[in-house]
Amino acid sequence: MDTTLTPEPAWHVALRPLVTARGWSAVTHNLLGLALGTAYFTWLVTGLATGLGLAITLLGIPILTLVFATVRPLLAFERAMANSMLGADIPASSLAPGGQGVWGRLKAYWQDGATWRGIGYLLLRFPIGLFTFVVVLTSFTTAVALVGAPIAVAFDPIELGFTTIDEWYAALPLIPVGLALLVASGWISEGLGAMSRSLARWGAR
Repeated sequence: MDTTLTPEPAWHVALRPLVTARGWSAVTHNLLGLALGTAYFTWLVTGLATGLGLAITLLGIPILTLVFATVRPLLAFERAMANSMLGADIPASSLAPGGQGVWGRLKAYWQDGATWRGIGYLLLRFPIGLFTFVVVLTSFTTAVALVGAPIAVAFDPIELGFTTIDEWYAALPLIPVGLALLVASGWISEGLGAMSRSLARWGAR
């Protein structure tokens, strides 16, 4: 029986992020980062600021406790998304810290290390999500624009800074540049996905 392994063609390795579901899952995760990060940041900053502002009254404590209580469910969502889209393989965790009785459970939210770490992780999702969204969207849209330049130039001249292209045949050299950038964009997305996977393994566990 021949057990010789056929090496994967170099072209297939280069195109892997663009021809596999895992590659496009990473793209999706990178693009979702902005919306999710904004939602987390808005909720946490608003809730924490309100709770701290009312800390001198009895209202501040329950508001802060409510914010803390939402962290673990949000982390569960982040964990599920990282596992399914990035292959993070983060083990499941309970949706609430342990504690004896009602007061014990409420007190546990204030003493739970996973909750405090989760707050830091969820807040980081905003700047990191903004970064991944801008980089991935810019790289892919630029690549597609270059590939489609011979068609686009029929509707509007293309300004490259150092020259203006106003004929379709003059835009043909932009196609291979766009294809190369498209491949590079896939790997850029993979790298950003690996960064997000490492971050999720730290903060969403």
